[in-house]
Amino acid sequence: MNLQQLKVFVLAVQLQKLYLVAEKLEITQPTVTFHLNKLQEDLGVALFHTKSFHLIKLTEAGKELYHYASQISAMSAEIATLMDGHRAMVKGHLSIGSTHTPATYMLPPLLGELKNKYPRLAILLDVKPAPYIVEKIKRYELDLGIISQTSINDPDLVYEPLVQDDLVVIFHPQHPLAQEQELTPQILSAYPFISHEAGSISRKLIDSWAEQQSISLDISMEVSGSEAMKAAVYHHMGYAMVSKASVESDWKEGKLAVRSIPSWTPERYIYAIRHKNKLVTPAISMFWTMLTAAFPYSKQNHSLYNPASGFGLSSNKDDA
Repeated sequence: MNLQQLKVFVLAVQLQKLYLVAEKLEITQPTVTFHLNKLQEDLGVALFHTKSFHLIKLTEAGKELYHYASQISAMSAEIATLMDGHRAMVKGHLSIGSTHTPATYMLPPLLGELKNKYPRLAILLDVKPAPYIVEKIKRYELDLGIISQTSINDPDLVYEPLVQDDLVVIFHPQHPLAQEQELTPQILSAYPFISHEAGSISRKLIDSWAEQQSISLDISMEVSGSEAMKAAVYHHMGYAMVSKASVESDWKEGKLAVRSIPSWTPERYIYAIRHKNKLVTPAISMFWTMLTAAFPYSKQNHSLYNPASGFGLSSNKDDA
């Protein structure tokens, strides 16, 4: 008795016609007959009531064998699929689109872990604005995306919120703002502000906040990218508002002062997205699982997940 004989036996019971079994397995009908006869010979019992197989009717022994053989056949198919997945992971390809913050501060440890497990897996990381990534996902040009966005409502996309992407105020520790007991929108409007580039999600959120607070920010410079913005702050060119995730290490090392934005309502989250109709390859499935495990989103705690972090902020100097 072997696995091929059991597969033929199970299909014969399910399809009831030997020519259909032959078509399914891409073998000849005489080969199907041979396997059935050999199975009965190896087991030493009759599995069918007739020898011609024109009528597929099982004996009691045949019924008992089918109970187990069908499970073995199904498990065999699962094993084949699983191993195909591992072969695909070994030599596969994973293309990821990401906005700047997750690409710089969230993804590197996960990509390193994935690469260590599957060194021959080719990984492409395309760092672009969210609208560009969404469009590439919808054209099936990227496997998945990690984007900062206020909300997602697209019927073509499967999405999973990972973490809240709060913006915070940053300034040099020697900046006059460091002496303020509590920041207010009016105080912030009195100092040079290093702004995100026009059209970015961050810029839109900050402009909306300023309008709600009835203030006008003194934009001294527009910068594209958090690292360039932090460098400008280091060199006393003004204060800025950046993703909380981008300044955690700077805050811990004392390089930057960090406060919450006064009267700020968090609106932006980091999402994992993919096209609903795209084939989920083993590489996509593996990385999606890694993302949702590393950054568990909670409706009770919408903060950046980092158990070791004490990165709690306030606009008040004593609480920051």
